[in-house]
Amino acid sequence: MINFPTIRPFIDSDMEGLQQLIYQTIDASYTNVYGPNSIQYFKDYHSGSQILADAKLGQTVVMDLNGQIIGTGTICEQNICRVFISPAFQGQGFGRMVMEVLEKKALLMGLLHLHLDASLPSQSFYRHLGYQTREKRFIQINDNERLDYFYMEKTLSSNLAINNEFISLYEKHIRIREAKATDTAAMARINVATWRENYKEFLPRQLMENVSCSQKQAEIEDFFAGWEKNRAIALVTEDESNEIIAFIMAGKNRRQDLAYMGEIYNLHVAPAFQNQGIGLFLVYRVIQIFKQRNWNTMVVWTLEQNPSRRFYEKLGGRVIARDIDKYQGFAAPVIAYGWQELPFGGKGTLCLPSNCQ
Repeated sequence: MINFPTIRPFIDSDMEGLQQLIYQTIDASYTNVYGPNSIQYFKDYHSGSQILADAKLGQTVVMDLNGQIIGTGTICEQNICRVFISPAFQGQGFGRMVMEVLEKKALLMGLLHLHLDASLPSQSFYRHLGYQTREKRFIQINDNERLDYFYMEKTLSSNLAINNEFISLYEKHIRIREAKATDTAAMARINVATWRENYKEFLPRQLMENVSCSQKQAEIEDFFAGWEKNRAIALVTEDESNEIIAFIMAGKNRRQDLAYMGEIYNLHVAPAFQNQGIGLFLVYRVIQIFKQRNWNTMVVWTLEQNPSRRFYEKLGGRVIARDIDKYQGFAAPVIAYGWQELPFGGKGTLCLPSNCQ
């Protein structure tokens, strides 16, 4: 079964599935916040005729998983509207992905300023995406009930900013930023922790015992020393306590016998934070940078016995090479995954795995 949601343009035949998604999300997300008449107002506002009218005036996208619509969003002129993610798929970063597609469409249309009306439950989501609350408004539904909402705005930047970018995942907030030389000790600790947790079943015990934080820190420092030569990229993620919990290192492909432009050198997520989509976002950000450089192909090497290599297979990587890697006197088979077309929408469609390993 295919487990890759895609974000694609809305077509008229999506209407039934899209309206079902919207009504289910309204019932699940708004029932404990708004009164029954307000709930009905929302449903009437998102009628089939209104959906079609907005789609004709602007651009509507849907997130599709195995033929099921699990998300949607629309941009009409400078207004973002009708952003909904199925309750079963909320908290996994998909709402953010829909918003990124809409904002990129806005930039392509020459728009640098967007606004939206946020419901009470969704205000914090938009705030973490950089939208500022300008005014609290309401609609008087009847004598006893009113519908409160927020008018929010955001000025877009044509730069794909990375620093201080907050992402909501599984009700947690993490921050992606560029790595600094002073981060090497924390990065090394994560590197060692993931080795000992993920590789202990198939790498020799002596090697696992010999791997040290000081050794890994020296290797990461060597990476920083060759920064300009490899046109290096290094990003870290921090949790809400500003503790580094994951990192990625990438740059120019180092193997001249492989005709690929970019390479991911290392990707490590602390064991306690794995399987939450953090690695996915780090890879996504690196690919954005590759695309800015017109690097349209990519390779990554991983241990052949590493069970986490399925992560790269789900992103569409294909095995292109095999080798033997020697490290600290030990040898282990490794494989290279390659992409002739980068994932995450090489042709305008955003493809994401529904689960990350």
